Amino acid sequence: MDGVRKLAATAGLVLAMVWAAAPTSAQPKKLIFWTHWEQNPEFNKYYETRGRDFAQKSGYEVQVVTIPYQGYEAKYLAALIGKSGAPDIFMGMTHHWCGQYDFCDRMPADLARTWDDHLPKYMVNVGKWKGVRYGTPIEHGNFQQMYLDVELFRKAGLDADKPPRTLDDWLAAMKKLTVLDAKGEPTQVGFALRHKGHPVGITDKFLPFAHAFGARMLSPTLETATGFANSPEMVAALGFYADLVHKHKVASLAFPTPEDAFGQKRAATIFRESWYFGWLKKNAPDVAFKVVALPCGKACPGAGALFPWTNMVYKSSANKAAAWDFIRFLSNPKDDLDQHQAQGILPVWTVNLDSPYVKARPDYASTQEMLRQPVPPEYYHPKSNELATAFGEAVVAALYGRGQPRPLLDEAAAKMDRILKD
Repeated sequence: MDGVRKLAATAGLVLAMVWAAAPTSAQPKKLIFWTHWEQNPEFNKYYETRGRDFAQKSGYEVQVVTIPYQGYEAKYLAALIGKSGAPDIFMGMTHHWCGQYDFCDRMPADLARTWDDHLPKYMVNVGKWKGVRYGTPIEHGNFQQMYLDVELFRKAGLDADKPPRTLDDWLAAMKKLTVLDAKGEPTQVGFALRHKGHPVGITDKFLPFAHAFGARMLSPTLETATGFANSPEMVAALGFYADLVHKHKVASLAFPTPEDAFGQKRAATIFRESWYFGWLKKNAPDVAFKVVALPCGKACPGAGALFPWTNMVYKSSANKAAAWDFIRFLSNPKDDLDQHQAQGILPVWTVNLDSPYVKARPDYASTQEMLRQPVPPEYYHPKSNELATAFGEAVVAALYGRGQPRPLLDEAAAKMDRILKD
C-alpha cells in the first residue's frame, strides 16, 4: 500500500510539473507598447482591447505601459539604448527617435503604401524621416484651436457666435472676460495660459502667437536660430504674450493647468488640440463651449504643432514582425474611427474625416477653416526637443518677469545655434 501511495505521489508531482510548464508555451506572448499620452486613457486602452483579438490569430497580446509625460524622454532613451526592458512599439516623434537617434525599424513597404494612400495630404509626411516611413500618425487635428466658454462670453456681453478674428479684437475680448478682485488680481481670466511643465510644451503653446506676428523659431532650412528666434517679430510676440500676465492680467500664473482652469469655468478661452474635446466631455461635461479658428495677426497661425505624434517599432525588438503585424491589424478605417471616437479625438484616415462622428463634432467647421490657412513653419529637426527647450526657457522667464524679451531671446538663439552645431 505504501508503494502505491509513493507511486501516486510521484505521478502527482510529475503531473504538477507538466501542468506548471504547459501554460508557458500556451500563453500568448507579449508585445510591449509604450505611450506617454496619459491624458487619453481610453485611446490607449484600445490597443489592449484589440490586442486580445490579435492574440487569437497571432499568439501575441499587447500590454500598454503609460510613461508619465514629464521626463518621458529620459526613460525612453535609457530603455532604447539599453535594449533590456525596451518596448516593441512606442509613441513619439519620428524626426526625434528615428532622426536624432537610430531606434526605429523601417515600416514594411506594403504597410507604408497603405498609410500613404489613406492619409490627408497635409499629414503624409508625418511619420517619415528623409522620405522613409517609420511611423503611423495617430491624431488628426493635432494643432491648436480656440475653445471658448459660451456662458462666460454671454455674461461678459460677448457673442460666442461672433468670436474675435484678430489678435487686437481677441485681446479686447479677453479684457472683458477677466474679473479682478479688490486687490486687482484675477479671479477669472480671459485666457488659460500654460506656464508650468516642460519647456517644450510651453514653446508649443506660444508658437501660435509667434506665427501670428509673422515670426518663426528657426530658419526655413532649420540650420540657424539667430535672426529668427530673436527677430523683431519674435520679440514683439513674446512681449505681447508676457503682457497678457503682467500688463493686462487676462492670464494668471496663479491658476492651475489651463485644461483645469477652463474646465472649472475660471478661464473663458483656451488654445488646445482636438483631444481636448474628449477631455471636456469626460471631465467638465457642464461646460458649454464652442471651438473656433485661432485669431490672426500679421499672419494666421495655421494648422501646425511641434508634436507630430506617431507609433513606431523598435529596431532591436525581438518581436518586430509581430509588432508590424499588430499595426497592420489596426490599419483600417473601422479601427481608426473606433479608437479615436472612444477618446473623442479626430481620426486620421481620410475616409473618416467626413464620417457622421466627425461632422457632428463642435470643431468640424473650425478644423476645415484652420486647414485652409497657409501652412505655418514646421520645426521637425532631429534636435527639435532640445531646441524647443532652450526657446521655452526664454518664454518661461518672460512670463515670470525674470527678464525682458529681447535679451532673453538673444540668449536663447545663441544657445539654439550651439545645439544646431553640435
